[in-house]
Amino acid sequence: MKSTTFFTICSLLISIFSFGQTSTEQFETESHGSASFTDNGVIFNIISHVGTFDIQANYPATGWNGMTTDNRYIDNSNDQSFPPSFSIRTTSNLFKVNRFWVYLSALNLDLNVTGTLTITGKLNGVTKFTQTKMTGFVTSITPTNGYTLIDLTNLNGQNYSNIVIDELQITANGGFRYMGFDAFTWVKDSNIVLGTAETATASKEMGIYPNPTHGPLSIKTGKAVEVHIYSQEGKLLKSIQTQKGINEVNISEFPKGMYYIKTPSESTKIIKN
Repeated sequence: MKSTTFFTICSLLISIFSFGQTSTEQFETESHGSASFTDNGVIFNIISHVGTFDIQANYPATGWNGMTTDNRYIDNSNDQSFPPSFSIRTTSNLFKVNRFWVYLSALNLDLNVTGTLTITGKLNGVTKFTQTKMTGFVTSITPTNGYTLIDLTNLNGQNYSNIVIDELQITANGGFRYMGFDAFTWVKDSNIVLGTAETATASKEMGIYPNPTHGPLSIKTGKAVEVHIYSQEGKLLKSIQTQKGINEVNISEFPKGMYYIKTPSESTKIIKN
């Protein structure tokens, strides 16, 4: 009986941790003009490809959270660059996309223009899926405040919501020159890579101190391993071959900000003051 109960509990735990955590980012706690946002412990960078995309908070009640208007979202306000294109990308977590809402219009916010929207999912720079939506865009303010739902569980008759990616790129064409992006529903694939707000402590392979630091760092590793230091945007800044024990490193040359120190099995966030 005890054996059966133990097995049942283990099965339930495995089932729970086998599924990712679904979250919807509505951007309401993000800062105006920011080129990144944090949701469910994960930092996403907003990468502008054509035009300048960032968090918009100057026009209350012009976003859409999937049920009612809200105040913040991503957009390319007053940028005439064409075709407008941006990505949301994280370098320390893989994720899946369920759905999001987009406002697509001319620069004067006129919804009565025609265009297309291309949605691309990438993993390590490799395209995992791409689809272009050509019809079905909202052309009036009511009832969704002008936003069109993009549902990846049924995009052009295909389900892309189970594909693991680290970057979602969105590009508008045709008459679509302005793009607003809101209510991003995604799944954190925490079984594959650690989240940016998490430090892998279970393996006890790496310890870093002091944190925050003015430059000097002591990196303690349980074995010889190559350590990489990345910027918040995911750019590799430095690689160090460590030995078992304490290794002294200095990042005084880096600007103040947040960085990530990674080994093949761990990721730790550090602050440079």
